[in-house]
Amino acid sequence: MKAVVFDMDGVIVDSEAQWKALEDEFFRAAAPSWREKHHEKIVGLGVEDVYYFLVREHGLSMGKVEFLDRSDKVARKVYLERVECAEGFLELARGLKHRGIRTAIASSSPERWIKLVIERFALSPLLDAVVSADDVGGKTKPLPDIYLEAASRLGLPTGECLAIEDSSVGLLAAKRAGLKTAGFRTAHNERQDLSSADFELGSFAGLDYDRLVSRLRR
Repeated sequence: MKAVVFDMDGVIVDSEAQWKALEDEFFRAAAPSWREKHHEKIVGLGVEDVYYFLVREHGLSMGKVEFLDRSDKVARKVYLERVECAEGFLELARGLKHRGIRTAIASSSPERWIKLVIERFALSPLLDAVVSADDVGGKTKPLPDIYLEAASRLGLPTGECLAIEDSSVGLLAAKRAGLKTAGFRTAHNERQDLSSADFELGSFAGLDYDRLVSRLRR
């Protein structure tokens, strides 16, 4: 394993829980059939995919431009005011860099949202590549394009990279691209099917390169 590629939402930061808390009022006003229980179906999707899902499944009548604008406003509140880095993430990332292991973010979020997180938590020195929905023409997870682009930017075969994902959609994208996978299990994604992962993690606390490799070899 020569690289670790992290999903952002629900992995690096606890944004899935924060989105869930804020989106209910927004979505329910725009799509009356929306309920909190439907949140699991959009975990891992890009914002434009969420828009089309709401149009298709919940009769959303709001125009795409207005929906994206309102989503941006929610995103700023989520990423600048509410999220925290996952416990142990910064220590793990620093340790990987020290060992010469390359690191990247591969996220279905727009680049502008990812930048909010990178700047807030000063992540740039810890990352060798960042790939967003904008970098692959909107071909977001579960398509493999984001992970294929991440491996290309890292200069490595996908089989030498480990993806860490908190959603079934993200795991499918990574698997399709040929990466090894770890499912990141927290109290906020307990209903996500992570069974396709090569192994599961419950926390980054105390985790380092050697422990990651040992889990991968089991």
